[in-house]
Amino acid sequence: MGKPTHMNVEEEARTIGEWMSHISSRPSKCFVLMVMSASIIWAACATSVYLTSFQGRDPEPGDWVCVTDLCKSVNISTLTQLCDSLYVNKTLTMADIKMQPKRTSFAVDFNMFCKADKAGQAKKTLISSMYFTGALIGLLSGGYFYDSIGRKNSAFCGMVMAVTATFIGTFCKSYELFLALRMLQGVGNFLMATGMFIWTMEMLPVQYRNYANGFVMTVWCVGYPVVAAIGYFVTNWNFQFLACSFFIILCGFPIFFLLESPRYYAITGKMEQARASIQKIASMNGININLESIIIAKDIEKSGSDHHRIQSIEQQLKEFIAYPVLTFETLIMMLTWFLTALSYYGFNFGWSKLVPDVHLGYIIAGFSEFVGTMVVVGTVAKIGRRRSLITFLALSVVSFLVSILDVNLGRGWNLESVSSLIGLFFVSAVFSCIYLYTSELAPTSHRGVVFALSSGSARIGSFLGPFVINNLYEMTHKGVPLGVLSFLGLMCIAGMFYLVETNDKEIPNTPAQVKARRAYHTYRF
Repeated sequence: MGKPTHMNVEEEARTIGEWMSHISSRPSKCFVLMVMSASIIWAACATSVYLTSFQGRDPEPGDWVCVTDLCKSVNISTLTQLCDSLYVNKTLTMADIKMQPKRTSFAVDFNMFCKADKAGQAKKTLISSMYFTGALIGLLSGGYFYDSIGRKNSAFCGMVMAVTATFIGTFCKSYELFLALRMLQGVGNFLMATGMFIWTMEMLPVQYRNYANGFVMTVWCVGYPVVAAIGYFVTNWNFQFLACSFFIILCGFPIFFLLESPRYYAITGKMEQARASIQKIASMNGININLESIIIAKDIEKSGSDHHRIQSIEQQLKEFIAYPVLTFETLIMMLTWFLTALSYYGFNFGWSKLVPDVHLGYIIAGFSEFVGTMVVVGTVAKIGRRRSLITFLALSVVSFLVSILDVNLGRGWNLESVSSLIGLFFVSAVFSCIYLYTSELAPTSHRGVVFALSSGSARIGSFLGPFVINNLYEMTHKGVPLGVLSFLGLMCIAGMFYLVETNDKEIPNTPAQVKARRAYHTYRF
């Protein structure tokens, strides 16, 4: 960290953003380690999201035996033949067979492994979607908690809930309890992960936010091989919950040692805590500043707003009405988050139908996201946030349209499989961009609630996504859902032209600053 340098600071008031830029312009290794450690929780979140893809695997030949003469007289050597006998021809019932899978599965335990059993398949998809119902609840509640008890405290509460729900899954034996646990997992994981992302963006000066965002999205990709490893090496689906709970604890441990965001303290009027937090960050970066020298100027005074503003839900709602630009920007981001999650999770929960091997699908998807994240960091640095989003959204639309074509490539692969994986690359790039862009568009006074609304919209898309790929594909021509995704993508592209570029600009702290930054905005690409 180096020898601390003493500073003689003039009695000049600085805004919280100016203080953070000043003391973090040359962050020490210790400070960088603290900020980056907050991001590893995203690996645990990704692992938790996709765990059910491996817990609910279908039985393989040899995983069942006949226990009646009627069953022995019927040829059921494959899963398709077994399911036809159970649900199409109805010559057998579950009483005629005994399931003895080498790898346990909730699909077997809860009898939802046959595609011909439409009710069972819907119940199976609901398990994945319930996670995002919980995520929506967690984010909507986070809109209150992030701005009332703080980013760090909200994340800690989310971690406790996520670990508890995941650990209880070790003893789960009923479908109803499974649904409840998946919902609680969603609440905890997204309350925790989103709180840490907001915290990370608020702690860093503008020149480092793009790289920090890239690191967060890269860490998310680590969750893919981890969940694939858990699914492969842990053969009992209940014990997979146990392994995942330990992984969440491991990734969430740094939360105990983090400082609260000074921006949060300042916007809630807790100036003493903000000054103390700034002093600790300065010391961490090798700068000694006397606490008395830290004078924080309120952004609301510089922007000519109400000097007596008090952070509250009522005040936030009033400002959404008083500043239509803030409302409109939020609505555009909500639509973009919805589309991105709809397609992202639709594909990621549908690899068993889109590619020949589900393990291979997740490994390729994880690698694709990793490369996409690296590309985003360079692209955003080169052409900015807004133009990057427009570009990746347009390429996503092209991939959706190409996926409609029926072209067999052999060995179980077709043009749809390849185009879907390529499309996931661009969708992942959009996801990476909108996390960064949303954190910079929203003012500190509303960042928690804007993230809650935007990411909450994404959870609705996350809930619907698995039904689109796993169920709607089989009910209608695939061109219908892919066409809808393409249309929504074009709407998002149109909305992007309204938004301002935030590249290399200080994040706003109040709605008045959001309005003021549009003074020089142009609608060109």
